[in-house]
Amino acid sequence: MEQNQTNQNPDIIGNRSRLQPGEHSKFTYEIRGTDTDYKDQIQMHSILSMMQEAASVSAADYGWGAEVTDKMGTCWILLRMSVRMKKLPAWLQRITIETWSRGADRLFFLRDFIIYDETGEKIGAGSSTWILANIESHRPVRPSALMDMSDLPLTPSEALMFDPPQILPANSPEWMMTNMMSENSRVKFADFSEIDRNLHVNNTRYVAWCMDAAHSSSLDQPDVLGLDINFNSEIRYGEKVILFFKERNPGELAVDGFIVDQSKIAFSAILYRDEMKHQ
Repeated sequence: MEQNQTNQNPDIIGNRSRLQPGEHSKFTYEIRGTDTDYKDQIQMHSILSMMQEAASVSAADYGWGAEVTDKMGTCWILLRMSVRMKKLPAWLQRITIETWSRGADRLFFLRDFIIYDETGEKIGAGSSTWILANIESHRPVRPSALMDMSDLPLTPSEALMFDPPQILPANSPEWMMTNMMSENSRVKFADFSEIDRNLHVNNTRYVAWCMDAAHSSSLDQPDVLGLDINFNSEIRYGEKVILFFKERNPGELAVDGFIVDQSKIAFSAILYRDEMKHQ
């Protein structure tokens, strides 16, 4: 489970006008060189970072921002996320992210996204599952604690045809503990540059590590245009993580992040490659 603590842009927050009923939050980002890969295409983890920035500010539009949840002793925790892209925009281009809350389903809050290129063409979509949790214990807090604070109507429409799925790890923690030197594995460490203000690895780094696994054999691999990921556990400073990865189906790569010291699976993901463009 990953606590959402994004680095909000004060200009985006301070100059925003109040949303009208039925209106969705929209944010425009310029793709910088540090957001891109060696082909000048935006990195998947950069897309998720922008989506989470948008989600964080949009929550304030609904009256559920950090200024409210902090006073309640609560925080947003991201559990699952799915993204599907038609294409990857490039360096110096701009993208606009539209996002809205679909409301609550039992303890879970659902938030969706649509991504547009600078011409207004829809080039991607995403969906996410969150919980509101006690900031100390991370135990879930009932949605009713927040739902009555907003006078904006929630939008039930879905950006994708599915909610982010539960992903079962390819193998058990016991198997992973005894197969850490297998061919389809890579070692990562929770070093200084991976740690965010919550003293654990930022969840966008999980996605970056998945992309490293997808390109473990060479740079010249099909573009990854889709991702499903489950955030299961925090990774703390200094911990050793083994990435286990294997082809699940043609064009699909399963990646599990295993924390050695805790003998625990931190995340499980499925990457969807664009095999057609690579032919």
